[in-house]
Amino acid sequence: MYRRIKTYLYLLLIIIASSCKSSGGESQPTAGTEKPVSRGSFSYNVGAMVDIHTFDHYTRNIQRGFGFYVGPHTIVTNLDLVQQGAYRVRFAPTGTQQFFNVDGYTAYSLEKNLVLLNVQRANNNYLEAVDPISPTDTLYTLLRPQSQLMVQRAAVNKTSANDTAEYFILRAGLDNGRPAFFDDHGLAGIIQTITDDDTKQQVVLRGSSINKMLADQHESRPVIDLSRKSNRVYPSHTTISGFRIVTDMGNIEIKLYDETPNYRDNFIRLVTDQYYDNLLIHRVLRGFLIQTGAADTREATLGEVVGWQGPGYTIPMNIVPGKFHKRGAIAASKLPHASNPRDESDGSQFYIVAGRRFGETELNELEMRYGITYTEEQRHIYGTIGGAPHLDNQYTVFGEVTSGMDVVDKISLVETRRGDRPEEDIWMKRIEIIYR
Repeated sequence: MYRRIKTYLYLLLIIIASSCKSSGGESQPTAGTEKPVSRGSFSYNVGAMVDIHTFDHYTRNIQRGFGFYVGPHTIVTNLDLVQQGAYRVRFAPTGTQQFFNVDGYTAYSLEKNLVLLNVQRANNNYLEAVDPISPTDTLYTLLRPQSQLMVQRAAVNKTSANDTAEYFILRAGLDNGRPAFFDDHGLAGIIQTITDDDTKQQVVLRGSSINKMLADQHESRPVIDLSRKSNRVYPSHTTISGFRIVTDMGNIEIKLYDETPNYRDNFIRLVTDQYYDNLLIHRVLRGFLIQTGAADTREATLGEVVGWQGPGYTIPMNIVPGKFHKRGAIAASKLPHASNPRDESDGSQFYIVAGRRFGETELNELEMRYGITYTEEQRHIYGTIGGAPHLDNQYTVFGEVTSGMDVVDKISLVETRRGDRPEEDIWMKRIEIIYR
């Protein structure tokens, strides 16, 4: 009996071995029962995510957003987060307040709104983009408020592609810059908002775009360089005769000097990019000057202290002999030395001099106080037309008013409140280019 059972077991083992051999040595799943292979986990994926904060050259906070590690020393985020004048960028692992510096960027794409940031703080919990292994109808991202891990999902409406990138179009909104994952935890891509036919859509840019950028990196460069990157072709100064500043109190026409080319060309770029549209004339010194060009005034509320935010970069001073603070002069603003140790001009803010007349005695006193020697031309103009002679050699004069000084005077006489801001808002609606 025992020998018979042993024989049956031996035959059964032969049959099983034969079956395994005929199937290539691996068990084959029944059709329709395949399960996705896990390519990560909630805890691993959130360990790659970071919060990103950007600062201007005066270390003032500009924006906050999100990104994630895609290499041990590489973070990816949306370009528009750090392109808006970011002079300094810091990041913290999601759910923490432990901040680290970004050293620079190693690749960017205007078309895909992507940038790779180089960091010293190493992280082996980096994400690698993968392709889906089954049809995708939902994607998820992660949140960690107060150390609690939360999953946020969005349905995929459809997929879309253009000449350079592929997208998942989402039905619900998720935070831009966060990673999006498939249900098996593989990285699908980065969450963005795109505009299609004037309609904004929440999308996930497929991870293949990130992989292409990772393969085409260069040496680390300063983040502030990104603020000047553009696909736009700007008009040449040779085609421009001046500019028209349109305010709700009237128009002011100006011309810029070729002797200060960096300021001239920067102004052309900002006007072309519509940077100055809908900004306040936020500072008025009665009978002296009016000032505008601060980005934080675009959505300012009444009584709010404004005038601190420029484009994020500064321009070296350029004092040109013969270009001085006569009435109607246009000059670049700057912060005091304590906040501006390099003594450079703000990238966008400027003021227009209303000024007053100065007598010979006053000019002599100013020469002694500031160590200035006024030319005969300056003395004549300051004595007959007026200006602000005490500002000479301290700020870059880069243009002058050609028409509309009556508007400048009217604005310079309005009542003001704390911070020299007009009691009633005065808007610079736009600046128009006047072509030759």
